[in-house]
Amino acid sequence: MSLKVLLATQPMPAAVFIEAIRARAPDLELLEYRSSLSDAQLADVDVVLGWQMPPGLPARLPRLRWVCSVAAGVEKLLAPGLAPQVRIARIVDREQAAGIAQFVVAMALRHARSLELYEAQQRARDWTRRPLPIARHPVGVLGTGAMGGEIAAWLERCGLVVRGWNRRSPESFEQILAASDIVVCALPLTAETDGILDARAFARMPRGAYVINVARGQHIVEADLIAAVRSGHLSGAALDVQRREPLPADDPLWSVPGITITPHIAAQPSTETVADQFVASVRALERGEPMLNEVDRIRGY
Repeated sequence: MSLKVLLATQPMPAAVFIEAIRARAPDLELLEYRSSLSDAQLADVDVVLGWQMPPGLPARLPRLRWVCSVAAGVEKLLAPGLAPQVRIARIVDREQAAGIAQFVVAMALRHARSLELYEAQQRARDWTRRPLPIARHPVGVLGTGAMGGEIAAWLERCGLVVRGWNRRSPESFEQILAASDIVVCALPLTAETDGILDARAFARMPRGAYVINVARGQHIVEADLIAAVRSGHLSGAALDVQRREPLPADDPLWSVPGITITPHIAAQPSTETVADQFVASVRALERGEPMLNEVDRIRGY
């Protein structure tokens, strides 16, 4: 019997994933999630491929065996009510990791080479030269998984001095912060990392330090970041992710000088990669073999 797959990929359109998966595995029954689906339509769903779990959905999926994230993070799919025997996996997209690394390099060098200053000078029609030495800034990359490792490699190729940190690192979190002029967050979002970059963390960083977040908005206590930037302790931040997405027009993050906001566009998952890895894991699941990139539900990654 073929597996039935529910696609809950919003805000990414499910149709592109359905087309790519169907080309590789025409035997699978593919169903796009809609709030109007009946319990009868959901009762025989075996697998969810998604970005986030709609509220109340796990309780309506009695046959669910596996949840696969279309992205690197899985926290939006670890919903209350998800049965403990349901396995979790994710997609690891090397091209997406490289795209995110390019974004980090762009923002790190923009800060390190004081390009914000020259943008302000251009607006003022001020041709003042302020020569700078080559950027050799110490950078702390928080998170050393597939994404963090790629970010570190790209930064090192640009001449920056990189140190990675994870929960097994010999250096403490506080030591990494204190030694970094630029801090890049590439952590998975778990109960332990939610709000990890707060007022105490910012106070540990050198005066003038800069923060780049390409992980999840929940890693940063945004009010504390705003206070640290406005006080002058931090020089600024580049936030591709925010706690509220889309970021409301009245959010104070928009108007803080030194904070750059982008709408979660550092890189997007490749439809082809998602389809290839998902179908490979489906076949492994059917054979009773280990799936690709399975996640430890306790750790959250």
